[in-house]
Parts: sequence; C-alpha cells; structure tokens
Amino acid sequence: MDFTIALLSFIVTIGVVVTVHELGHYYVAKKFKIKVLRFSIGFGKIIKTWKQGETDFTLCAIPLGGFVKMLDENETDVDKSEKHRAFNNQNVYKRLAVVIAGPIANFILAIIIFTIIYISGVNGIKPIVGMVNPGGIADISGLNNGDQLLSINGNKVQTISEFSIQIFRSQKTDKIPLEVLSLDNNFYNLELQLPDDFLSNTSNDIEKNLGFNFSMPTLEAVIDEVIDDSPASLAGLEAYDKIININGEVVTSWSDFVDKIKNNSNKPILLQIERGESLFSFSLMPNIKNGTAKIGVKVYVPNNYLDEWVVIVKKNPIDAFVSANVMTYQLVLLNLKMIAKMMSGDAPLNQLSGPVGIADYAGKTAQAGVIAFLSFLALISIGIGLLNLLPIPSLDGGHVLIYLIEIAKGSPVNKSIQQILFRTGLLVILSLISVALYNDISKLLF
Repeated sequence: MDFTIALLSFIVTIGVVVTVHELGHYYVAKKFKIKVLRFSIGFGKIIKTWKQGETDFTLCAIPLGGFVKMLDENETDVDKSEKHRAFNNQNVYKRLAVVIAGPIANFILAIIIFTIIYISGVNGIKPIVGMVNPGGIADISGLNNGDQLLSINGNKVQTISEFSIQIFRSQKTDKIPLEVLSLDNNFYNLELQLPDDFLSNTSNDIEKNLGFNFSMPTLEAVIDEVIDDSPASLAGLEAYDKIININGEVVTSWSDFVDKIKNNSNKPILLQIERGESLFSFSLMPNIKNGTAKIGVKVYVPNNYLDEWVVIVKKNPIDAFVSANVMTYQLVLLNLKMIAKMMSGDAPLNQLSGPVGIADYAGKTAQAGVIAFLSFLALISIGIGLLNLLPIPSLDGGHVLIYLIEIAKGSPVNKSIQQILFRTGLLVILSLISVALYNDISKLLF
C-alpha cells in the first residue's frame, strides 16, 4: 500500500511540476508567435497523443521530465513561409524570455500553492524568545528570554514564520517597533536597532543575526518503542524508559539525547535510565546508518504536548499572497545556499535525492494530509525551477548564459563552442543523476 501511494504521489508531483514548467515555455513561445511542434510530458514510449491547433501533445511512459519542441532551423528544414516563426530567428531577448519562462512558471506555482495554504490555514509555533546572546541586536534592543512577540511594525504576528515574513517586509528600516508579552505577562514595546546592511545579509538566519533563538517545545527523553534486534533491544531497554544520563552526562531532552548519541558514535555508551521508581544502567554500542549513530529507539510523544505552542493561522488573500512570495523567496535563498555549500564541499553530496527519494517523501507527505503534500509540491517546484536556472549547458540556465553572452558581445556564440558546452553540460547532468541514484540505492540497501 505504501509503495502504491508513493508511486502515485511521485507521478502526480513530477507530472504537475513538469507540466507547469513546460507550459511556461509554451505560453511565452505562443505569445511571440513561435510555432510549437510538440508539447511532451515524459519521455520514451508514447502512451497518448492528441493534436490541438498546430501542436502535437503527448504523454509518454517515463514521467521524469518533458519538453517543448519549437520550429528551429538548427534542427530541421523550415519552409520559407514559416522562417519568421522559427525559434532561432527570434531576437535574443525573445529567446531569453522563452527559456526563462519555464523556471519562472515553477516559482509562480509555488507562490500559488503557498497562497492557498495560507488562506486555508497553517499550523505554526508561537514566536517565543529562547536564549538571547549577550551583546547581540536582540539583547541591546531589550528582548529577554521567554518574551512572546505579538506584533512587528503594528502587524500582528502569531507564529515564527510570520515573524520572519514581517522582518523581510520591513525593508530599508533601521528601527523596527515590537510589541512584546513578557514571561510574567506584562506588555511592553521596544525597537530592534538594525544595521544598514542587515536585511541584505540575513539569508534564512534571521534570528541568528538578531542574536537570539526561538524557544521550542521539548520532548522528555522517554522511549516509546524499541526496534527489534537493535542495540537498544539487545541491551534490554524497554518502552517508557526515561533516559537520565549518557556516560555520566545529564540528558535534558530527547534532542539532547540524540545529540549525545551522535557525539559518542565510535565508542560504547553507558545509559542510566529510570524505569518506574528504579534506576538501571545499560551498556551498548550504537549502529552507524548513513553516517549517523543510532541505537534503535523512538521517542514518546504525549498527545497534547504541542497544545500550548501551536496556533492555526488563516490569512486573507492579500496577506496570504504576500506571505507566499516571501516564503518562496526564502526557500530559493535556502536552496542556493545549499547548492553553494555542495559546490564548495561544505555539504555532502549524499543530500542529493533522485526519483526514489522524491517518491518516498511524496508518499509520506501524501499520507500526512493535503497541506503537507501541497507544501512538498511547492518545494519540489522551487527546486526544479532553480535547478533549471543553474548555468549548466543543456539546462535552461545554460541557454540563458549563452544568450547573455550574445547580448554582451553583440553577436551569437559560435555554434561549435555551443556544441562543446552542451556536451559538457550533458556530462555534468548525467554525473548529478548518477550521484542522486547512488544515494537512493544506498538508502534502500543500508
């Protein structure tokens, strides 16, 4: 059942994202009177085909992409009467617009999805200040641990996400007024004193740059389930055991427990647990799975543990649209940051996912509900749009780069050079696909 859901969710996800991407190319091409010969979703054997106007529309067996084939003298002979409708005969600005329209359509899809989500209502965590770093912007401005942020610039904020959005909307403002509810239930106002270049440097680490972190609900280090044949099972741990310390270090929460396991991954671990009214000690050696130390236990989550932290926020269409744009912008920055880290070697390539990984996440989010699946769909759409804008020949971004060079030098790039670039780009793409598939297979086998 899970496999079927994952497969169907994957087909829907890729089908929607690819169709929207190709519709971007198709729409702009038609607006410029360029003749579109074929609009295809998928590759390989044709499952269904139909003709609309002068364009053949096809659905193919392998749902891993698509393409829009336009009339082009570089690919086929063109009748003299239609030369003005060939893609290659359009000026460079029109060609650039057609190429960039696909990724832009993906970003627009994400904005539409997030707008729908915000209108429908989303769960969020209350913006309660956690640790404040001494000497930081938050500390200098007067924020304290336990303060709940109520409004920014007179705009009500109910969640951490809304706080981030309002900060981004406060452009070119060096003083941002806040309304705050203190830990002892007193209301007061203060101003965040921002440096001139704050917003241009925040990326996605707004609270880090402000010098504080948000307080998060914590789970006690209580075991809910012990996985069979795991180190925890073999050592004798049981459900509802409470972890007291690891190697003599006190465990304060489940996340603290997980961190301590990771930090002691290459040596035996001595656990002290509380079971009923008694204390017991157990020694075990963690397993290493995908580079992470695990002992084979799951956390116990009380039914009502998030009740005091979570709020459901519904926005009016205008606010929802603004928030959707900000969310898309933030996610684009986050993706760019991750790509830069991978290229510099600061992030491992095993974070790349291929079709199997995407199908797995698609299935899990589909089972979690409509909002979760729509959020995943928006994330994939942003990822596909951004990936296609990378300056890699064979991708849209490679064409964009060539057209920008053409604009700069005032003449087209030599065709032989273009061929070399596109072959190089194809090699890069195949290499990335190989890495992604290897990661997928590794996660299935190990």
